[in-house]
Amino acid sequence: MLIHFRVCAIVLLSAAVSSIAYAQSAAPPVLPVNDPHLRLIGRYDDRAPDHPRLAYPGTGIEFRCLCTSAQLQVNADTGNSALTIVVDREAPQLKLLAIGENTVDIAMPVDNGPHTVQVYKRTETWQGILRFDALALSPGGTLLDLPPMPVRKLMFVGDSVTCGVGIDNNAQCTHDKNLPDINPYESYGMLLGRRLDADTQLVCYGGRGIERDYRGLGIADNVVNAPDFLTLAIPSDKPEGRVPWDANRFQPDAIFVSLGTNDMNLEKTKPLDENKWVGEYVAFLREVRAAYPHAIVFVTEGAIVTDPLLARMVQRAAAESLDSRVIYTKSQHYPGNGCNGHPTGIQHRHMADDFEPVLRRTLRW
Repeated sequence: MLIHFRVCAIVLLSAAVSSIAYAQSAAPPVLPVNDPHLRLIGRYDDRAPDHPRLAYPGTGIEFRCLCTSAQLQVNADTGNSALTIVVDREAPQLKLLAIGENTVDIAMPVDNGPHTVQVYKRTETWQGILRFDALALSPGGTLLDLPPMPVRKLMFVGDSVTCGVGIDNNAQCTHDKNLPDINPYESYGMLLGRRLDADTQLVCYGGRGIERDYRGLGIADNVVNAPDFLTLAIPSDKPEGRVPWDANRFQPDAIFVSLGTNDMNLEKTKPLDENKWVGEYVAFLREVRAAYPHAIVFVTEGAIVTDPLLARMVQRAAAESLDSRVIYTKSQHYPGNGCNGHPTGIQHRHMADDFEPVLRRTLRW
């Protein structure tokens, strides 16, 4: 009996140890966002490296894994934010976020991988700021090294068009809370980045301009316009919320500037002083040159405004900058879909078609 009791005890103990070992091995690995296998995309606030904050559309995180699923822990400060998730360059997945803590499930193909995942902030700064907190992989999953970033680098500075607003507007331009109309992943800038194999940053803010926003407001009114948000990682209108960005962290080969649409919004009732506006644009271009000494800078009037005054002022600013590497590039007009003036997804592809040969020729890409 004693022997039998000892054998039973050993079997039970063995089963318990095996059960504990299995439970431990089955537990999903939870990884901090500053794990060296994860890579942040675009501009971000990493003063707390394991909890980075993102504001601009098109910013995000990238990882590569042997796994069948993943979950990203994301905190949103409003209920108006969304993500675009791309797995293995397949069709993008849309994820809407609630205010506060979110557990975002990332669907993978049925095989174990390896899989490459990009998670992009889909919405604008004014719609909400995100904080990435942790990543959990499926049981037994493991992160792999990412390939090196592309050597080529592009930056697109602009307003809502550059951000991709209106790309997913429906035919009636009615608001659909389940499908935000903004889609930076399909914007002309990110399309060009993928076509040209270039690491791409969108530095954009809807409704903003060089001198004033669409309401006529500027920095004195606590409204950041392009000369202000050029230097920011978090372009908050509240002074205490602004977080600077170190330009040395991303030095592009080319910068594409599309601004002026919002400056022109009040032109009929509160016309711009052309000389003053051109002078402010020239000062902005000199600020760009000081921060990015090696970049070729393309300037354009954008796809919305058809008033020749804007094109003339942009051309004047390029010429008066006295910088041979500031180049004016004409934009074609794209009228949106009839009920909204922002270019549609198809029109963004046409914009990328327009600018691709200019970039390839000038940069010899």
